[in-house]
Amino acid sequence: MQLLEKELLEGLSQIKGNGSFVTSHAASFVFPGLTVKGLDEIAYPINKSQAELLIKVAHRAPFGKGKETILDKKVRSAWEIDAENLHFRGGLWNKFLQKVLDRIKPELGMEEHEIEAHLYKMLIYEKGDFFLPHKDTEKEKGMFGTMIFGLPSSHIGGELLVRFDGEERVIDFAEEASNYKIPYVAFYADCEHEIKPLKEGYRVCLVYNLVQQESGKTVSLEPLAEHVTRLASILKRDTPSQAFSPGIVLLGHQYTPENFSKAQLKLNDRTLAEALIRAAECAEYYAKMCLVTSYIAGSPAYDGYGGDDDVDDDAEMEEVYEESITIEHWLDDGTPPLRNMEIGEKDLMTTFQLNDGDPIQKESTGYMGNYGPDLMHWYHYGAVVFWPKKEHLDMLGKQNIPNQLEWIGYYNTKRKQLSVSEIVACETILNSLRYKEESGSQTDYNVIADWLIGYDNEACFEAYGYRLLEEFFEKIKEESWLALVEAYPLYHFEKIFKQAIQKGSEKVAWHLLAILYRLSRKGSGKLLVAKQMELLPEYFQPFTSGKLQKPLVNAASITYLLQLEALIPQGAKWVEQMGTILSQCQKRIYINTLLIPAVLMEEEQTPLAKYLLAYARNDLQKRVNNIPHPPANWTRAVPNASRNEKLWEMLADFLQSPVDMVFDFRKNQKERDELESAIRHVVIDLHTETIRKGSPHILRITKTQRAYEKQKNEWLEDEALLKKLSRKIG
Repeated sequence: MQLLEKELLEGLSQIKGNGSFVTSHAASFVFPGLTVKGLDEIAYPINKSQAELLIKVAHRAPFGKGKETILDKKVRSAWEIDAENLHFRGGLWNKFLQKVLDRIKPELGMEEHEIEAHLYKMLIYEKGDFFLPHKDTEKEKGMFGTMIFGLPSSHIGGELLVRFDGEERVIDFAEEASNYKIPYVAFYADCEHEIKPLKEGYRVCLVYNLVQQESGKTVSLEPLAEHVTRLASILKRDTPSQAFSPGIVLLGHQYTPENFSKAQLKLNDRTLAEALIRAAECAEYYAKMCLVTSYIAGSPAYDGYGGDDDVDDDAEMEEVYEESITIEHWLDDGTPPLRNMEIGEKDLMTTFQLNDGDPIQKESTGYMGNYGPDLMHWYHYGAVVFWPKKEHLDMLGKQNIPNQLEWIGYYNTKRKQLSVSEIVACETILNSLRYKEESGSQTDYNVIADWLIGYDNEACFEAYGYRLLEEFFEKIKEESWLALVEAYPLYHFEKIFKQAIQKGSEKVAWHLLAILYRLSRKGSGKLLVAKQMELLPEYFQPFTSGKLQKPLVNAASITYLLQLEALIPQGAKWVEQMGTILSQCQKRIYINTLLIPAVLMEEEQTPLAKYLLAYARNDLQKRVNNIPHPPANWTRAVPNASRNEKLWEMLADFLQSPVDMVFDFRKNQKERDELESAIRHVVIDLHTETIRKGSPHILRITKTQRAYEKQKNEWLEDEALLKKLSRKIG
């Protein structure tokens, strides 16, 4: 590993890059105040009639071939208006243009250069227009690149493809330009680029020459192919004799997590990262960009501790008492990361001293009583992590389920390009998956279904697909189940559904209803739905045991069930069975707030809906018949609580008194708190209030009629709901 580190760092040291070859963004709309000679000021978005007027004052766009300028519609088809015929009123556009230049300078590696944008042309593309691959010629001294702004105009197609050194970027203005934004792109002049044919609408652009102002050699991009080949050969020669730990190369700069992206990489960092990532790919390695965070906590130099002022965050740290090195921020693009990585300073490949200079983030706790302040420093270094694909399976096996499924999702997008080893890695991970509740709500279990669909192999589907789908049944969304049913014969799912229900909980049954409902809307799934409908009483019965203390279903499940019954009617026995199951829970909150609203929401009153409404009305009638009455006096029952027995004995006379309403408990705070806590932990009509007069304070305990008031309010609600239900049933 040491030899690998030395050779890699030497190879990287020979790379002197100057940013990305292309950068693109979209900005909120700014009125350009643009007028065209012979026309009024342009309005936005540019519609068909206005585009046609622009074409009338434009001329066909030529292209350069050597020293010649040629018109050939087989090579380039577009319209252009020269810069001298374009004029901007006001100063908004010039201010906007400067902001754009300030943004693209670091992205193109031009921080140390003065650059300007000189308007060159307006281009108008109509349906069918295009420009074949070409490179821009130098149109003025110091020109090093081109910048293009898309003006708001609805269109489809006309994508710009920019290529350099084997890399290609696709920039599509259509979405932003069609939604009142101003998309723009800047790229070096030695990049090959082309415009794909416009399919609909009009693509209207302003083209600028990017010009380097200072004298000297014009900047240009350095091809990386030679460096990539050299770095790849170093990686290919590395044959670790023991388990490989991922290599971590630190780039030269720090970044905040909020501003860490490929486009925001500084100076040589972008080129170094690109070369290393491309070399890794050539050498059969995975590579991923991240921030390596070095955290240091300590105390500042002693200055008397106890001053009133806050400690300066820039104070020098004298004593360090906590240090750590972690990877917490990964770039989203490319391969997934290996999130469970423990690293130390020895694992880092770098040409500079760690934690040398100022951290990018500092904080201080300030003075806290008799304690001095704490200083906290964060160094966030841009880095590239790489590891060989041949070691990947072992590493992936040490990751948690969410991270493993991230990789399955990534492999799903590359299905046709996967190597045998990558397919084996997926199968191994899937076969080892076991559901854990702590996996996290953000875990994407749908990738399991996507992998099985991509396999398109019934033998493999039965071999390990059954177990996975049963184990992760309710974690896989309905859309993925629908896709599975489309991919494999229906008889597989009769087995899977039954096994999942038998192994699972009522949540599995809820999810099955959602799946069946979605399938019932697709013709290919109706036969499966019909068979499963017949089995629903059998599915739900194991989850019932006497009078349930919690609802067996949720509102969505009742809705799905009733709509399925409307679509596929069932017999009287089925209705009786499902009705009995759904009426097992007799909790008021279930009947009033879940069952009744869900049934009433359905326009078609199916036999099961009528059964449930009749059951709910009978239950409501019993409750309404039992009219609550206020307590006859102020006597309250002494709680039968094993905890705090002495406290309740002390309050017994007060609670059993039919006339006493208030009891004042004057004791120290500890005793008052104990009594107040005892009251909070039982159900009793008592209100507590601390009277802060005298010493010690008084805990005033007052009897209330809250239980009766609650019963009365519930009775009134039940009575109103019963009337509503009776009108509905008739």
